Amino acid sequence: MLSLGTVFRQVVINPRTRKLIIASRYLWLISRSREIPFSAIRAVTYGHEDMSLGSVFSFAHDSFDWFTVGLRLNDDSELRLFNFIGDGTFVNTGPFPDWLYWDEFAFDFSGSQDKESRVFVDLLCKMIGVRVVPPRLY
Repeated sequence: MLSLGTVFRQVVINPRTRKLIIASRYLWLISRSREIPFSAIRAVTYGHEDMSLGSVFSFAHDSFDWFTVGLRLNDDSELRLFNFIGDGTFVNTGPFPDWLYWDEFAFDFSGSQDKESRVFVDLLCKMIGVRVVPPRLY
């Protein structure tokens, strides 16, 4: 919604032909499609980063989750498929107990990106027949 349709990506998994098809469109005009056979996929990559500024400047903060899902191919290259982004949970890595931050902890809202990304990864692994590995740093 934020991109107003300027970027579109669709992943189609065809178990009959044992191929994964990635269709992308940029700026409403430029379309690209790529077919990847299951035999060329070594693993599904799945990673998480806390992108909130609070993670750098303080011990206790409300996280901003960024889950990435991709593919690691047999030629050792990685292809990012999707990002699942949203408000995370309260994180306290400091020496003080959680109750000291009661206002942040009590009014913490989190999105469903954690569950949705994990369900997507599990389904993708099951359909392709590969395992999950962490992504390399980009």
